[in-house]
Amino acid sequence: MFKLSCLIIALLAFTFSTQAQTVDTLVARGMSFEKDMEEAQALKQYQAAVALDSGNVQALCRASVLTSREGNRQKTAVQKIPYFTNAKTLAATALRKSADSKEANYAMALALMHLSSANGAKEKAADLKAIKIYADKALLIDPKYAQAWNILGKWNYEVSTLNFAERTALKFLFGKLPIASLDNAINDYLKCRQLDPGYIQNVYDLAVAYHAKGQDVEAITTLNQAIHLRPVLQDDRSVQENCRKMIQQLQ
Repeated sequence: MFKLSCLIIALLAFTFSTQAQTVDTLVARGMSFEKDMEEAQALKQYQAAVALDSGNVQALCRASVLTSREGNRQKTAVQKIPYFTNAKTLAATALRKSADSKEANYAMALALMHLSSANGAKEKAADLKAIKIYADKALLIDPKYAQAWNILGKWNYEVSTLNFAERTALKFLFGKLPIASLDNAINDYLKCRQLDPGYIQNVYDLAVAYHAKGQDVEAITTLNQAIHLRPVLQDDRSVQENCRKMIQQLQ
């Protein structure tokens, strides 16, 4: 009986060890695919890792971020929302496992930011309230987290450019309108750029904020800089194409 118990324990230990190695391998493969700008393949690896270990925070966060990006590539809100909702669920699972994970807080803020763009005024206001909380938490954990600064910049931009119905809904949730401005958005994007100069989406976002503030000379200069950066993410080339189109519109 004792030998049998020892054998069972040894088998379980071997199984858990093998599973852990498999999950680590899947995550490593996912990261490799991301570097090669093959996000669909990367997402499959992270999803497989989550299927084996539903509490793997790294796999959950990467799956959430890539699901958000895939949703953003869809053409209509009806097509986008299921992706963003799934991304939110993955991020929520990661946060339950590790509330102090900067990646999990960022993944949640990103999913909510995308959801806010597809939702109505009331839902958008709720999303924007939550985005600020998660973005601030990510930056509290790591003040040098470039992508979280980008999210905070987007938040400032979105709140600054809300229409009347959206501002009313947000004021109802906050009790008063939160402090947000295009200047704050620009400063947040500049902080992100200082920390990650090659983040092309952030450079484009900075140009959009400059344009919204009436600083088209700065916007055009920034867009030209974005065009000459080396693409790193799968969507970078399409973002650079948006930069070219915006330059034509502003000139």
